[in-house]
Amino acid sequence: MCHRTPLAIVLALGVSVCFGWCGETPDQKPELRTAAGVAVQYYLSLPKSWTADSTWPILVTIDGSGHNFAGNCQGFTKARGAQPFILVTPCVSSNGNDPADLKAVLTIVEEVQKSYKGQPKFFITGFSAGGHLAWQCIFTHPELLAGAALAAGNFRFRGVADISKSPERVKLPIQEFLGDKDGIKAPLTQQWEDASKLAKEHGYETLVLTEVPGAGHQPFPDKVIAFFGSLLQKKSE
Repeated sequence: MCHRTPLAIVLALGVSVCFGWCGETPDQKPELRTAAGVAVQYYLSLPKSWTADSTWPILVTIDGSGHNFAGNCQGFTKARGAQPFILVTPCVSSNGNDPADLKAVLTIVEEVQKSYKGQPKFFITGFSAGGHLAWQCIFTHPELLAGAALAAGNFRFRGVADISKSPERVKLPIQEFLGDKDGIKAPLTQQWEDASKLAKEHGYETLVLTEVPGAGHQPFPDKVIAFFGSLLQKKSE
């Protein structure tokens, strides 16, 4: 289980800390690590094909209020298949209420970019209450993102008082997946409409809501991976 590690201990060790799943073959089980700069843990899963000879897309997955970080990362690891994504699941738990969580996510991404040849722009997905943090990143740092996907994502205007004017925001691909059998579909739809309205008022143009037939409240790893995979394909064409 993830927890925050006292910064003094991490700095004294001078290395990333790894628990439970260390030493596993990439793409089997994520490894639990600790970011050196912020003393926040995160799960990391490298694709089987990873080498240091090229750069790799990073996908950050933000779990919901259940904070099943290991399960979330494992679900995306399974869904990844042959796709080249480095998966990163930060153990952040304030559901968008603490600005330190976004700082931690960005610090972790920088660490992975440097250590594992991650590409300059990353993908992000937020499930349920993880949507608060995902939207924060979308609204405040669109220049850092290659794409964003919400999965039954919440939005309550948390941490988005200052919205970026970066030109990258205009064509940033933003997708919401929402099950048509989700027990809280109505409020989630309204929150998507609130977020979309705010985004469009500030120049964001590429926002799409997709209802998934027969699906309930879930993070949709298969659909998120497929969506981001399609963006990679377009980039390579």
